[in-house]
Order: sequence, then C-alpha cells, then structure tokens
Amino acid sequence: MWGQLLAALLLSISCVCLHAAGSYLNLLWTVHIFRRHRNPSLASAWLVMLRIVAVMLVLHAVEIAVWAQFYIWQHCFNNAETAYYFSLVTYTTLGYGDVLLPAAWRITGAWEAVIGVLMFGWSTASLVAFIHRIYVMKMKDYFTPGE
Repeated sequence: MWGQLLAALLLSISCVCLHAAGSYLNLLWTVHIFRRHRNPSLASAWLVMLRIVAVMLVLHAVEIAVWAQFYIWQHCFNNAETAYYFSLVTYTTLGYGDVLLPAAWRITGAWEAVIGVLMFGWSTASLVAFIHRIYVMKMKDYFTPGE
C-alpha cells in the first residue's frame, strides 16, 4: 500500500507541476495579448478563450499520458492504448469499469481520479477568471463613473 501511495504522490506532484507551468505560460500569454489590445473585441476575446481552452486540453492530455506511462512501466496493461484509455476514464472520473488495474495498483488509480478532479477544478477556475475579466472590461465600455 505504501508503494502505491508514494507512486500516487509522485505522479500527483508531476501533474501539479505540469499544470502550474502550463497555466502560468497561458497566463503570461494572455496578459501579453491584453497589453497589446487593451479593449479587445468580443470576437478576439473568444479566440483568446478558445486558445486558453486548447492549452488546457493539451495539459490534461499530457497529465493523463504521464499516468498511462506509469501504468505501462509497471506492466499494468497489455498495451499503451489500454493504459491511456484507463487513465483517461479514471482522470475524468468517468470510470466505466470495463478496464481495471491489477489489485496491487488500485489505490494509485483512485488517486488519479482525485488529482483529475483538482486539475479540472483549476482549469475551470482559470476560465472563470478570464471570463470575469472580459466581463469587467466590457462593462466599463457601457458604464463610466459619474453617469
């Protein structure tokens, strides 16, 4: 059990580090765009949001692949596709149950679901912050102090 928990902790730390780095680069990129275009049109704001979502999806895909590679390394599955499929349905907490980890690694699989929830929450919070920022910027267009 302790080996499973240690593996889950290390995999979780790697996911958090990947997500932090990717989120930070996404933030820097977004700030750079807004410095160039102080008041973006709604269409350009949507394009920025689509790019942010695309980066987040890539981050999640890489994090899922990290877990899948661990399962392959530990010979939990016969092929990479099955390992990635299991990791995807576990990370997203979908959990079909048609593919299962060996009993020796089942606690690690449960931890993958925990980290998946946290990473999706992080991504959601980032999107909400971005949408809020656009909302505030657009509200200033329509309401100025003293009116």
